[in-house]
Amino acid sequence: MNRLHDLAQLVISCWRLSTDDPKIPTSNGVLDQALERAVAEGAFPEWARSSIHFVDSRIGLQCVELTSILEWAQRAQLTTAPNPSYQMTEVQVSPRVARALLHRLQVSDEEASRWGSALQHAIKDATQQSRTDSPVIVAY
Repeated sequence: MNRLHDLAQLVISCWRLSTDDPKIPTSNGVLDQALERAVAEGAFPEWARSSIHFVDSRIGLQCVELTSILEWAQRAQLTTAPNPSYQMTEVQVSPRVARALLHRLQVSDEEASRWGSALQHAIKDATQQSRTDSPVIVAY
């Protein structure tokens, strides 16, 4: 099985088991930053952490694999296509399906919920950080 497909199943299933909110923000590098923080804090199994790479690009921090992870998730119908403004994607799988996917990946429900919560907290922090980093435009 393709590792990117496994990563897509892992990230989406962890999200599903940790919240009832199906919306995952995907814009402005927020998910990239959140993944980096979650990985640095030890979220996800070792095989996943060693499969995810980050680079500083001209547009900021990027997860090299994130575009492919999101594409795999969409192709497998784990998520919707991103909304027209590419602000978010929505998880389509039920908790029952998420548990089955995680079982195949040998991840417990408790670990998945903890990792999904870590990702959500990192997204909140990254969102707040991006708001404070945004330039304020004042018209006179």
